[in-house]
Amino acid sequence: MRSKYFKIQELVSEAVYKKYGDKSWEFIDTRLIKVLDLLREHFNRPITVNNWLWGGNLQQRGLRANKDELVANKKDYYVSQHCLGKAVDFNVKGLSAQEVYKEIVDNKDKFYLISRIENIKDTPTWVHIDCANVDGFKIFNA
Repeated sequence: MRSKYFKIQELVSEAVYKKYGDKSWEFIDTRLIKVLDLLREHFNRPITVNNWLWGGNLQQRGLRANKDELVANKKDYYVSQHCLGKAVDFNVKGLSAQEVYKEIVDNKDKFYLISRIENIKDTPTWVHIDCANVDGFKIFNA
């Protein structure tokens, strides 16, 4: 499944894209793709996950592969929803992370594919959502 609004380069690191190209879509959970498209339509504004494709410095806010810096530097066992293709950190153009967070929490029934959202106190400049295999909608602390 592919997104209506996002290029795969926005969801994976440059290294992953260079190795796998469009095949990288296989690594992203379809629920996450659906919810990203839904969020894009709901806010009717651009959403930024990774921006390396356009010369930006963001490339580990979607899928995190074993050789990506945020994972490769771990000394102990490390599994996250990012590593499973089920999570993104993002911003919505023109809105603060707090505004986006509140909108998602206030409309969690509309965004039913989101199973967890990280507490905005832990992520004051971005929003983390994921499609973890948990029951119901949860707000969690890092």
